[in-house]
Amino acid sequence: MKARRGEAPADRLLIDPTNCDGIGMCSHLAPDLVTVDSWGYPILVQRILERGELRSARRAVAGCPRKALFIAAE
Repeated sequence: MKARRGEAPADRLLIDPTNCDGIGMCSHLAPDLVTVDSWGYPILVQRILERGELRSARRAVAGCPRKALFIAAE
């Protein structure tokens, strides 16, 4: 889904699973967006981020030691 003319792009929090080591830092930095499975690997929300969630998502991206998280605009 692309943003309509005059609207902000729709942002999603995504992960490159090949870079993730399951450290779990992201779940501490963005607990409303990320949970971890029993091995410590992240489970991300599967929806467009709301405006208030973008700040939390950016903290998780910046704090990921393996740089596995990123925010993509649709």
